[in-house]
Amino acid sequence: MTSGFGFGLGDSNGSKKPVRIVVVGETETRKTSLIMAAVTDHYYPEPNIPPMLPYTKLPSEYCSEDVPVTLIDTSSRPEDKRDVIREVKEADAIVLTFAIDRQETLDRLSEYWLPLFRQLEVRVPIVVACYSVIKNEHNPVNIEEITLPIRQQCQEIEICIEWSAPWLSDISWLAQAVFVQAQISAMYPIGPVYDRVTNSLKPRCVAALKRIFDLYARNNDYILSDDGLSDMNVRSFGIPVMPSRSRELIKSVQELCPLGVKENGLTIDGFLVLITKLINDRKLRTLWTILRTLGYNNDLRLVHEMIPYSSFKRMPDQSVELTDQAIGSLKRAYHRFDKLGPQMMESLFETAPESPWNGAPYKDATEKTSNGGLSLEAFLSLWSLMTLLDPARSLEYFICICHPDDPSSAVHVTRRRELDRKEQTSVRKVVQCFVFGPKNAGKSALLNGFIGRPYDDDNRDGLGEERYAVNMVGNSGVTGGTKKTLVMKEIQYQEDGFLLSDEALASCDVAVFVYDSSDESSWKRAIYMVSEVATISEDAGFVFPCLMVAAKMDLDSFPMAIQESTRATQEIGIEAPIPISSKLGNVDNLFHKILTAAEHPHLCIPKIESKRKRVLKLINSWIPECWVKCFCISS
Repeated sequence: MTSGFGFGLGDSNGSKKPVRIVVVGETETRKTSLIMAAVTDHYYPEPNIPPMLPYTKLPSEYCSEDVPVTLIDTSSRPEDKRDVIREVKEADAIVLTFAIDRQETLDRLSEYWLPLFRQLEVRVPIVVACYSVIKNEHNPVNIEEITLPIRQQCQEIEICIEWSAPWLSDISWLAQAVFVQAQISAMYPIGPVYDRVTNSLKPRCVAALKRIFDLYARNNDYILSDDGLSDMNVRSFGIPVMPSRSRELIKSVQELCPLGVKENGLTIDGFLVLITKLINDRKLRTLWTILRTLGYNNDLRLVHEMIPYSSFKRMPDQSVELTDQAIGSLKRAYHRFDKLGPQMMESLFETAPESPWNGAPYKDATEKTSNGGLSLEAFLSLWSLMTLLDPARSLEYFICICHPDDPSSAVHVTRRRELDRKEQTSVRKVVQCFVFGPKNAGKSALLNGFIGRPYDDDNRDGLGEERYAVNMVGNSGVTGGTKKTLVMKEIQYQEDGFLLSDEALASCDVAVFVYDSSDESSWKRAIYMVSEVATISEDAGFVFPCLMVAAKMDLDSFPMAIQESTRATQEIGIEAPIPISSKLGNVDNLFHKILTAAEHPHLCIPKIESKRKRVLKLINSWIPECWVKCFCISS
C-alpha cells in the first residue's frame, strides 16, 4: 500500500450497512429489465420480464468495498404512488429511468420526478439511466447533450448513463455500471461537498474542512506542516505521508495557488485547494474518509456519537447550563473575533455548519451594540439560551469552534427544582422567566426594554409566536454578587387558554403576570391567569414562584387599583404587584426581584387549590359516612 495522502488508502470508515438503491420512472422505461440485466448477466426480451421484482441483491462481485447493495424495483401505476414515496424516502440512491425514443418520459423527469423528490426533501444522489431502442450505430444519440438541461437544474444528478441499445453487446455490464455508480455516489456523494455549477466547495463543506484544518494546524501557527498532513493521514487511513510525498502535494498546491503555501506548509486556502483537487481528480472517497473519521455525516453535521447526550440527560424540572470551563473557552473564542463588528458571528462560526443564531428564537433575543454586533455578555447570554433550549445543538457548535478534548465537561445539569424548594435555595446561573399577561398589557415592551430596545408606542402584545429575550443581570443574593443570565419568555395566550404542556411548565423558574395598571379589565384578566397557571402547575407537580407586574405606571391607574391588587395578592400569598413603566425605562427593579424569587423557590407560590384537591373534596363530601366506616373496617 502506498503511503500517500489521498492516494494510498486504508479501509473506508463508512458504514457497512446495505446501500438501498431505488429504481423509479415512467412505465415502459425498462426499470425491471435494468435490474434483471445487472443481476443475471442476461438481457431478457420484454415478454419474459415480470411486472415488478421483489427486493434484489446485487451480486457481491459488483459491490464496492464489500458493502451489500439492495436493488428495489417500483411500480409505475398511479395507485401505487404511496409505496413509491415510502421507498424513495428510505433510499440511499435513486436510479431514475427514461426511454430515449419517448420524449414524454424525459420530460417527466423535470416536470414530475425531480420536483417530487424536492417536495419529499429527498436529498440523495440520482443516477439517470437511459434505455435506447434507436438503431443508429453510425450517428448515436449523445446522452450527455440530451440530459444537460436537467442536470443543470438538479445538482443531485450524479451522472447520466445509456445502458441499453440494440448494437451494444455487453448490456449486462452497462446495467451493472449503473448500480455500481449509484452505490459509489451513495457512499461518497459529491452533492453535499461540491457545487458543480460554480465549481467550488459548498459552504458547509468549507466549514468542516476549516475545523479539520484547525485541529491539525493550530499548534503550528495555523500552517499545516508535513507532520500535520501525516497525522491527518494516519488518523484517517492508518498510514503516514512520506516526506517526499508531502513535498509533492505542497508543490502541486503552490502551482495552483501561490498564496496557499507558507513556510513549507499549507495555509487554509492551500488546504481547500488541495481538497478541491481531490474532488476534480474524482477522489471523493479520500475526502469522505477524512470527513467521516473526524465525525461528519452526509449532511456535514457532527454524527450523534460525537455529542455526549448522556451529559445532559435530565428530568423536566432540571435545566442544562454551561460550565465555567466552557464559558472560559467561549470567552477566548470571542476575543479572537471581537474587533470584527457585525461580521464577528459569521467569522466565529466559520468552522461550524452555519451561524446557529440567524433565525428564531435567537436572532432578536439579545442586546446589540451600536454597530450591530454583540458584546461579550450578549454573546454568552445567547449561548446560555441555546444550551437551555437545545443542549445537543449547543454542544455540536461548541465542539466545532472550541475543539474541546472532552465535550461532556462543557455542560452540567442543575438540581431538580423540587430539591431546591426543600433546601429553600437555588444556585442556578440561568433563570428562565415566563411572562404571562392579557393582550396589550405591555409584555413585548417589557422584553424590548430588557434587551435595550427603544420604547415603541405601537403595542404588539399577543402578535406572532412566543419570543425570548436574554441578558445578564447583576445580583446580590445567594450567588455572592455574580451576574446571572435571565431568560424572559413571552407566552402567547389563545382564546382557549395557554397551550402549554406539563413539560413546558416544568422548565419555568419564575412566572410574572403583567397587566395594564390603567385598565381594570386587564388586571382582572391577569388575576384569572395566575389562578389558571397555578392550578395547571400544581396538578402537573411543577410549582414555581409567581410575581404580579403593574405595567404602564406612567398612565393613571384605574380606580381602587392599589386596594384591589394588594388584597388579591395577599389572599393568594404572593407579593404586591411590582410597578414598572417601560416607556420611562423604570424596569430594572423587576429583573432583580425575578432573580431573588428564583433563588428562593419555596416563596411566592400562589396558594390556589388545584383541581385534583377540589375533586377529592367533592368526592369526600359525597361519600356516605357508612361507606367510609365500611371502608375503614375492611381496610
